Amino acid sequence: MIGIVATQSSFDTAGRGTCPWQSFLCHEVMTVLPLHIRLRPQRLAAAVFGRLGQTRHVQAAATRDPRDAVVKIFNTRQRPGWTVPWQDQPVESTSGSGAVIATRLGLGSEVGRAVLTAAHVIADSRYLQVQRTNDRFGGEKFRAHVVAVCHEIDLALLRLEEEEVLEEMEPLVVGSATELPRVFDKVRVVGYPIGGDACSVTEGVVSRVEVQEYSHSLRFGLALTVDAAINSGNSGGPLVDALSGHVVGVAFQKMVARGVELQGHAVPAPVIQRFLEDVASSAAGEGSPVRLKMPSLGCDYQSLEPPALRQSLGLDELKGILISRLHHADPGRHATGLAAGDVLLTFNGHKLDELGFADLFGRRLHFGAARDLCRVGSAVEMEVWRGGARHMVQQVLRPAQHLVPRGQYDVRPRFFIVGGLVFQALSNEYLQGWAAHERPAHLQELFIGGHATPERNEAVILAQILADLVNAGYDSGWVGAPVVSEVNGTAVRNLSHFVQLVEAGRQNHALPTGRLEIRVLLGGGPFRIVLPLKGLDEADERIQRIYGLPRLGSETYERS
Repeated sequence: MIGIVATQSSFDTAGRGTCPWQSFLCHEVMTVLPLHIRLRPQRLAAAVFGRLGQTRHVQAAATRDPRDAVVKIFNTRQRPGWTVPWQDQPVESTSGSGAVIATRLGLGSEVGRAVLTAAHVIADSRYLQVQRTNDRFGGEKFRAHVVAVCHEIDLALLRLEEEEVLEEMEPLVVGSATELPRVFDKVRVVGYPIGGDACSVTEGVVSRVEVQEYSHSLRFGLALTVDAAINSGNSGGPLVDALSGHVVGVAFQKMVARGVELQGHAVPAPVIQRFLEDVASSAAGEGSPVRLKMPSLGCDYQSLEPPALRQSLGLDELKGILISRLHHADPGRHATGLAAGDVLLTFNGHKLDELGFADLFGRRLHFGAARDLCRVGSAVEMEVWRGGARHMVQQVLRPAQHLVPRGQYDVRPRFFIVGGLVFQALSNEYLQGWAAHERPAHLQELFIGGHATPERNEAVILAQILADLVNAGYDSGWVGAPVVSEVNGTAVRNLSHFVQLVEAGRQNHALPTGRLEIRVLLGGGPFRIVLPLKGLDEADERIQRIYGLPRLGSETYERS
């Protein structure tokens, strides 16, 4: 299971757990004729049974048992070792749930059957299998493959090698892209929590609809909160509207904290439809899944709730949020897009208030919900307050780029070893090697407050030292994870650039005074490391042999 630890609470993605089995309760519909209507017995019977038949037909369609279209997903996964990047963690077996739907699986493809589930259910997979509910079908498991995944909104789409298996199942219908369920709407969570093998159903109501943090990606997005039990193993299963039978959400996490009960979260139908549209318009590669990204404004912003702050900006009656910092600093970019110091008044036609909320789907929601309905690469119109006047600007929405990546799945850690010094790109996954209160303060500060710039779009750290004669005197093992700043006097932009600088420096190995000079930043100030170039190649071969290293670097140093 994956979780994030907050001050007093945490979110767990429901991978496995316990949940009592609960079946549907079908209520009989009673039809009443007005007392003043008088009909002959034959006509009366026809009217009564005709209306009852129609009502029962509508009810049968509306309350279709969804369990026939919900499958159990078995994931044999192996996560990389982020603190020892050339090793993998032990193999694990996990399970989750998924819903059979009808959708297009790529550009030019026909509508076919696929399994909709949560991305964390299939993350870091080595072998995937799908099993239909064994109280209605056989217990056979079928090989499955990932067609598309978007880890930022925790959604994935699977196909089966034996496609005819899904053709035997009537797919569920995904809800509207333009509607959200209302608070108090009755919903059912369908899936396979541990505690039994049959498909389980729990029932509750929609409690909240708002933008929340997704624990799988640490990204904020629109989510439904329901009081129906969502337990480990329910993840990826459908949240079904009790009246229409449509999928209005995909279960993906629950809040775990002292004093908190029955707060499960689901990805809502408009976000699911946005994901399916992107999959349908993508050019899926043979054998490789489509990896989708969500759009970002590429900035930090703050609310304008304090009246004194609004007055200092000369807003009068205008409302909006203050753009405090751009993530991708680019001189001149503000000429057509956002600039630090702008007050964002409208986003794509939606007027913002001082907290960033706007009218959307017939209610007040944070404008991040409107952002997520846009495509990556699309240009959106915005009105800003700049220099005491209102201006219309256009911003191209790009994927978020953090100085310290987070939500990395299905990828290998990037690292490089020279002279026994192990360098790698800092990531949230690396930081998770420590308990939250034990993480190195200087690395945690980069994770929380660092942002990418043209001069540095990635933090490179000295993760550990493998002791050898060539690096004698610099200690060994973990040495505090200092951040690399320079190689031979040139500032380091990212890991790929670091490797280029090292390889360029090694070209001077024939000179008796040739050396690599690497500067790092520790808590006590800058620190200098020098490696002699003479004999460095032999030292690398010796270190690889002594420490049993499969290689001295990752397959790629480029950031994905």
